[in-house]
Amino acid sequence: MSQTEAEMWAGLAKSDEAGQLVYSGPATDPRETIVREMYDRGWDDLGFLGVGGGYYRGSATGLSLMIMCADVKARDLSKAEMLLWRRRSARGWDMVEAGANPVAYRLMTKPNLTAMTWIEFWRMVVLHLETAQNAYVYTPRTVEGDIEEYIPIMPGRCRMRVSDRGRIFYEIVAVTEYDLAVLGESYLIVPESDVIHFRGRLMDGVNGLSNLALGTPILDLISAIGAYQTKLFGSDGRQPLVFEKKEGFPNSDQGNAAFKRLKEQLREAARRASNFGEAILLEDGMTAKAIAVNAKENETTGSFTQQVMRMCGLMDVPPHRIYALEAVAYNNQTAMDRQYVNNCLMPLAANIEIKFRNHSLPERDWPTLRPEFDRSALMSNDPDTLEKLIKVGMGTGIMEIDEAREVMPFRLNPLGKAGQCRTVPVNMALVDRDGNVVQAASGQNATQPGAAEGESPDNNADKGLRLVHGAGAA
Repeated sequence: MSQTEAEMWAGLAKSDEAGQLVYSGPATDPRETIVREMYDRGWDDLGFLGVGGGYYRGSATGLSLMIMCADVKARDLSKAEMLLWRRRSARGWDMVEAGANPVAYRLMTKPNLTAMTWIEFWRMVVLHLETAQNAYVYTPRTVEGDIEEYIPIMPGRCRMRVSDRGRIFYEIVAVTEYDLAVLGESYLIVPESDVIHFRGRLMDGVNGLSNLALGTPILDLISAIGAYQTKLFGSDGRQPLVFEKKEGFPNSDQGNAAFKRLKEQLREAARRASNFGEAILLEDGMTAKAIAVNAKENETTGSFTQQVMRMCGLMDVPPHRIYALEAVAYNNQTAMDRQYVNNCLMPLAANIEIKFRNHSLPERDWPTLRPEFDRSALMSNDPDTLEKLIKVGMGTGIMEIDEAREVMPFRLNPLGKAGQCRTVPVNMALVDRDGNVVQAASGQNATQPGAAEGESPDNNADKGLRLVHGAGAA
């Protein structure tokens, strides 16, 4: 008789000796046996990040901040569309049409056979990569070797294995109904050629060093600050009071009774003052003092803000991106956006592009084909730099009007013949390598072979120096 899902998970117990999850109940389904054996071999908790459950219990606040920072990068990168480009024989790149390459077709349609879009795909992959510094994509192939689907796998459900002959494989386990639907099996062992392993902070050559492990001190301190604030505000912000009396009570039954009666009266008065706002009236000779330090005196808010800044530094995200505006001013926000795009988003995109190319395309096509995110969409996160790029390109004649319109995030339609023009500065002349004026400056004639000396000063560049005497010269 098969067990229910509740009975199956109830059989999981924590092994103190091995430090791993061990299933203690009987197994009847062969697939269930494989899943339980996976636990016995020492896999970590099958959670979001592929780490033990202890992180979730004690670091909820820090973990939420980490996921917020990772989601900012995932959201910004998912704005940019990835397309396949082909290098020309000369300089430049041309977009590969959907019918010319199966990878180009897949990038222009959807990543897998589910309802997932590329925006959802990249957001999920980058979220895994930025939190665990490891992201896995399962890519089953056809008989001809073409990739059929790109299926993202959560880091806690995939791991690398090396055979006795040194070949690399990946173990994948299906946990949710979605996993079973896209994988078709509850447990898979696939070769390295069927898995894209994106790795971030790489140290051992196998797995990226997780931000969760690297940021443990920050998470612990954030949790301690959060626990203090929870305890403080859980008691309605009340502080324990100490009542002092100048004269003591006599050491007798009557004195002890008077002490107990006064103590109960003060306790009830303090309760009513907290709940109903009633004033506490003390007898002559009695004073009240607070013995606890409040959150402001303890600088709890400042400490928490500093830890948020450190978490943003760990995740390479400007604080204002998660609306932590305490340490952000208007005059440094532009510089932080520029640094975020150039030092964070662009390297992340380049890492994904190269890994995606090496796995999806044969090696013979690597020099000529390249999948690439839309750089103008990435630069929209830094509007100041994008504006300067267009102004300089248009002002110096580097860009045509249609080229500038395409760089803009709005992807404006080309103007046709009217847009295939450039603006050339009128106070400077355009000269080719032979010294001939291609575009004359204002008030200057273009160089013509054999022209007279008075037509253009460029014609006399090789005739030595000339002295010019003006009418008003002395």
